[in-house]
Amino acid sequence: MEKKKINIGQFYGKYGIFIILAVIFVVSSVAVSGFLSMYNIMNILLAIACTTTLALGATFIIILGNINIAYGSELAFVGCISCIVNVKTGSLLLSVAVAIIMGLALGALTGFVITKFSVPAFIMTLALTEAARGGAVLVTDGNTISNLTKSYTFMGQGYVGPIPMAIIILAAAFVIMWIILNKTPFGRYIYAVGGNSKAAEASGIKPARIIFIAYLIDGVLVGVASLLLMARLNSGVPGAGLTYEMDAITAVIVGGTSMSGGSGTLFGTIVGAVIVGIINNVQTLIGVDSNVQRVVKGCIIVLAVIIDVISKKSMKKSR
Repeated sequence: MEKKKINIGQFYGKYGIFIILAVIFVVSSVAVSGFLSMYNIMNILLAIACTTTLALGATFIIILGNINIAYGSELAFVGCISCIVNVKTGSLLLSVAVAIIMGLALGALTGFVITKFSVPAFIMTLALTEAARGGAVLVTDGNTISNLTKSYTFMGQGYVGPIPMAIIILAAAFVIMWIILNKTPFGRYIYAVGGNSKAAEASGIKPARIIFIAYLIDGVLVGVASLLLMARLNSGVPGAGLTYEMDAITAVIVGGTSMSGGSGTLFGTIVGAVIVGIINNVQTLIGVDSNVQRVVKGCIIVLAVIIDVISKKSMKKSR
């Protein structure tokens, strides 16, 4: 029997992300004091709950070959409105409903403009970044919204046994999104449109409709993430969510989803989010300057894209 040639691209696609996670975890455990403490592990999980929820939606969008860079501003806008409703009414149910509806509305607006007027996703979400951040300041008059109900803050700070409520919410969102992406025709259509939009259209799929629905799903997850963020902060902060889009998108790319579209998994995104969370945590523990941390994140994104390009070229050569 002929021996199969080892293909670097295929090997990285299957195992690379797990090797990277294992190496980072081992190095952090050995080199950083206090990293393995239960308190610190819980801090990592709580810190990534919001951005990972965003990353689930971003996975859908990036598989389609699109982008959303407005996550941070959307979180602030939607979260502050939800907090205002909570303080005014004292109702958790109404606060959650408002967050979901507002997130859905932003997703619908984004998807509509992109598909109806052929506006590039980057341009649309860049405009939304400014509009949503300004909206957050306007609805709060620039003030922090305090005195949230205990039931509201429980979503971001509470525990069910030893498990943070935020992680339970994230797990539920992951399961639902995984089923949609892997067990429904819509999920297959996302990969088809992201891989080759024209071929998908020729086979009877409507790319504009798939993109619009994907942004709706993304908007719902923005609503959920905004609840987790404001609940963790214990207040509605109009300046909250800064750079969260970077963490979410970085998690997706590090997790193996191609920026050119057509490939990616939600499980990979979860692993990518954990990797980003560990890197952020370690830098904080050793006292790395926040600006240096931003430089590191930028380098990680570039490195992940370079690896993706190299692995794709390697796979093409092996065919």
